[in-house]
Amino acid sequence: MELRTSLFLPLFSYRVFAPIILLAATPLYAAEPEIEIEGGTKSLRENIRQHLSLADESCKAPLWRLNSRLVDAEAEINKAAQALGYYQLEYEAKLLNNKNCWGLRITLTPGDPVLVKELRIEIHGEGTDDKIFQSLYDQPGIKVGNRLNHGRYEALKSRFDTLAAAHGYFDAEFALSRILVNVGEKSAAIELIYNTGPRYKIGAINLKHNILSEEFLRRYYNIQEGDYYDTEKLLELKNLYNTSNYFAIAGVTPDLQALENNEVQINIDLEEKKRRAYSIGLGVEADKPRVKLGFEDRYVNRRGHSLAADYSMSEIKEEAKINYKIPLRNPAYEFVNIYTGYLEETVDAYYSEKDLYGASYTYYQDNKWLQTYALDYTYEESTVGTENPETIGLIIPSVTLSRTKTDGNAYPMHGWSLISKLSGSPESLGSDRSFLQLYSRVKYIRPLASGRLLLRTETGLTDISNVDLLPASVRYFAGGDASVRGYDYKSLGPSKKSRRTGEMEVIGGNNLFVASVEYDYRFEESNWVAAAFFDMGNAIDDGDFDLKRGAGVGVRWVSPIGPIRIDVAKALDPVTQDDRTKGWRLHISMGPDL
Repeated sequence: MELRTSLFLPLFSYRVFAPIILLAATPLYAAEPEIEIEGGTKSLRENIRQHLSLADESCKAPLWRLNSRLVDAEAEINKAAQALGYYQLEYEAKLLNNKNCWGLRITLTPGDPVLVKELRIEIHGEGTDDKIFQSLYDQPGIKVGNRLNHGRYEALKSRFDTLAAAHGYFDAEFALSRILVNVGEKSAAIELIYNTGPRYKIGAINLKHNILSEEFLRRYYNIQEGDYYDTEKLLELKNLYNTSNYFAIAGVTPDLQALENNEVQINIDLEEKKRRAYSIGLGVEADKPRVKLGFEDRYVNRRGHSLAADYSMSEIKEEAKINYKIPLRNPAYEFVNIYTGYLEETVDAYYSEKDLYGASYTYYQDNKWLQTYALDYTYEESTVGTENPETIGLIIPSVTLSRTKTDGNAYPMHGWSLISKLSGSPESLGSDRSFLQLYSRVKYIRPLASGRLLLRTETGLTDISNVDLLPASVRYFAGGDASVRGYDYKSLGPSKKSRRTGEMEVIGGNNLFVASVEYDYRFEESNWVAAAFFDMGNAIDDGDFDLKRGAGVGVRWVSPIGPIRIDVAKALDPVTQDDRTKGWRLHISMGPDL
């Protein structure tokens, strides 16, 4: 299929349609009646204006019709006033003969409003002691002593029915709902007596599906027959199916037309996605363009197993990985991954070529904390600086804990994320080296003035006698768009004099510390953001604490796929003792803020 877009009209079409276009673009002004309302509060004036049907009359309406409608407007004005508690309103209304159209001037004398003297709320039936109705007592939205407002009264009544329907009280109704107004005393008593009736339970759960086994799909259930009905539970179940990557559409709905024996049936309708998917994407990694290819088999079998293969390539990195995913007892929150991959990375500080084989167990604790326990075997050939190439095999068990909490927006104003990983490689398991490593990264966002404050810290600790024993992929380096801006990707770290060239070269460290503070401002009604930032940090050895600083400004575009960032940063310190240049660097990156 070919899609073409033309930005230009042929010349003859322009000549034919130009007069029509100009006519359509010319604003047409029509005279309208001018209605002036004076006196009272702003809310009273606006409410009366909205209730006046006389305002719909055209400028050509005859005088006798306007006078007749003005008499009818008395009921509308009083109704609008009483809705806001003004039961003793007096007013004068006068029709005006303006130049182009008729007009109306209304002068209000509202008098003292009616105040709420009493608010009586009672709930009977099975829901008498149900905590879901407690908010109606605690925060009804109406206070004794306040001016009577019929809109708030109706809103309160709606809350009764909304809460009841959401929690299975399908027979609930008001036994009494009224407002008693004493105009002479300027007081009102509100009485709301609600009978919830029985609370319905979940009856039969009807599951309609095509691709996966029913036994597997039932593992997603957060409801069972006999449970009390709860709309939030149904919405949660619908979300679990929608995010499972198996289904294009998931419907979880109660059958309210078949209520029977205080039970409600639940219908689950699952429409599958296509089994196989292919993807191609372009992005940025370490300020370099990157291409990524992907393949996915969403359901290898009826037990929900899936297979994913990804390949990406940039100027500095080539990576391929195949992952086989096996959902477990609670498939939305618990699964095993079996994977293998290849990574080749070339930067100024080192060259690394690594094969990876491993398996991991992942578990979401309370749908909040993501825990991953992994066992990897890596076979790596690497060269750091001008050191001799070295081939090292490592068996690395690890545990990773992570969580992200955000307001859910593409441009979050509140939120934080944390990832922490403990890993090691004991020689007792057959590794060529022994080490213990702890890594953590924390991000935090909060509003400040008219913009946002973004804070980031990154730390790493390694327990090993000599950093030279570590392969390149396990050493710490700093610098780049996600580290200390103003410096090239992985260009910072402890350095030593090369035995071959006699020059200082970065070799990486066994510890890491990076901190960043950023302030950005989003232009009103725009997806463009301006930012200023200051970063500091470095990879360090024990006793060598030489932090490098970078500062700069940038712009962000909040795109549908996440923020795209362009930063210009200046390195404030030399990379090594032999390097005295402190230049500017352009950084381009993309991805979520947290």
